[in-house]
Formats: sequence, C-alpha cells, structure tokens
Amino acid sequence: MKFTIAAVMAVTMSGCAAFAPVTDTHYTSRDGKLDIHGELVDSSDVRIFVNGAKVIDDQISLLHGDGRFDGSYQGKPVRADCAKSAGRQANATLCTVAVDGERVTLRL
Repeated sequence: MKFTIAAVMAVTMSGCAAFAPVTDTHYTSRDGKLDIHGELVDSSDVRIFVNGAKVIDDQISLLHGDGRFDGSYQGKPVRADCAKSAGRQANATLCTVAVDGERVTLRL
C-alpha cells in the first residue's frame, strides 16, 4: 500500500514538473534571447509575437473557447495551445507557447 501511494505521488510530481510557468502576457527567456508576448483581441483573436514578430494570428473556437495554432519564427516551429481558464481566473485565456526549446504559459 505504501509503495502504491509513493508511486502515485512520484508520477504526479513528475507530471507537474512538465508544466510551463504561467506568466502574464509577456515572457523573456533567462538568457534574454527570446521574448514571447501574447494578446487576445475581441475575446477570440489570439496573437503571439516572438521578439516583436507576429508568428500567430488566429481565432479560438467561440463554441469551446480553445484552439491549437502553429506558426514559425526564423524557420523554427512555434506552437500555441490555448483554452479558457476555469476557477479563480475565469474569463482568462491561457496559451501554452512552445518555441526554440522554451515553453511558457501566457495569461491573455
């Protein structure tokens, strides 16, 4: 029984380590080489910028409040997975953005 509880806790904790940090609409990498910024316009238009260049400009689903978007920055793939937040942050849209080895969740 103790082994099962320890195994479940280890799996849960390792899963938590995979989550990207949640920031506001702006993130700068530790080395300062990557600046990621996001905007939500008119409650449905997601815009993601990398170092000032717009790499994603697309609409989230009005029915479900989510969307998965792809773009590129200097030949590198950019992916944004967005969804409406529940709970305390209701009405916020969270977008997990992955580019060039960095992964961050923006609150739009």
